[in-house]
Amino acid sequence: MDGSSAVDYPLLAREVNYHLLSSFGLQLWDMVITSQSEMEHIWPKPWNSFFKWLYLFLRYLGLAMQIFHQFAVPYLNSGKALKSSCLAWYMYTAVIGQFQTTAIEIILAVRVYALFNRSRRIAIILGSLMTLEFIILVIVVGGYFHTIPSIPYCILSKPPYQVIYHAIAVVTTQSTLLGLALMKHILARRAGWGRAPLVSLLIRDGTATYFIICVIFFCIGSFCELRDERTVIMFFWLISIMSSCGCRLIVNMQCLAVDEKFVPPPITSEIEVEFPPDLPSQSM
Repeated sequence: MDGSSAVDYPLLAREVNYHLLSSFGLQLWDMVITSQSEMEHIWPKPWNSFFKWLYLFLRYLGLAMQIFHQFAVPYLNSGKALKSSCLAWYMYTAVIGQFQTTAIEIILAVRVYALFNRSRRIAIILGSLMTLEFIILVIVVGGYFHTIPSIPYCILSKPPYQVIYHAIAVVTTQSTLLGLALMKHILARRAGWGRAPLVSLLIRDGTATYFIICVIFFCIGSFCELRDERTVIMFFWLISIMSSCGCRLIVNMQCLAVDEKFVPPPITSEIEVEFPPDLPSQSM
């Protein structure tokens, strides 16, 4: 690779290992401090609960992946990894990153869908945006990942800058989710129920998640644009942060449901938006 002799790969590999361990530590810490809420609000739920399985996916599959990374990364940076193993790693990071992101988007989309009285138009818009993310990812992976240079430290291979297009698609989906939630919040305030605890929770959680995801994908896009060898560190942080955010989104809604004694409908299992009987709900 051109200019590879000017790059201190052992130094960069150590830096990547620091981020790998730090992101793993963050995930373990978050598991400990949320363990009581998990025991109270997640494990008692029936096994046919979609959001229980989504929580377990975000929490424990994310943990399993972080443990796997502790063994995979040293091997991939040992100089003994096959080119096919490196290519498999690149594809793995893309697919897992998308699954984690989609899990968060599903949680937020269900909330927005509930706010809009289960509007079919809203479901189509959000479903189309999430599908577009997968399409762009497939194009990027299939069209550009095979061009990634092969080096002994394959974790440190420069990513194709076309990954930026996928990052833009993710931010667009998140912006749509937040924009729809804020629009409904404004309409709700005019109708007199905008300060309801559920609506406030949706806006608070949605706004916080939006900015967190935007920062992550802005960093990913910046690393790719600069062709930085350390782009992989954002994948490790994405796993931990998405796991934490997604689990907290689910637990927060469950805590509110218990406090307000909501009776969840069959379609969402977790989320109900109740409107005062004398105030008609606004829908698209």
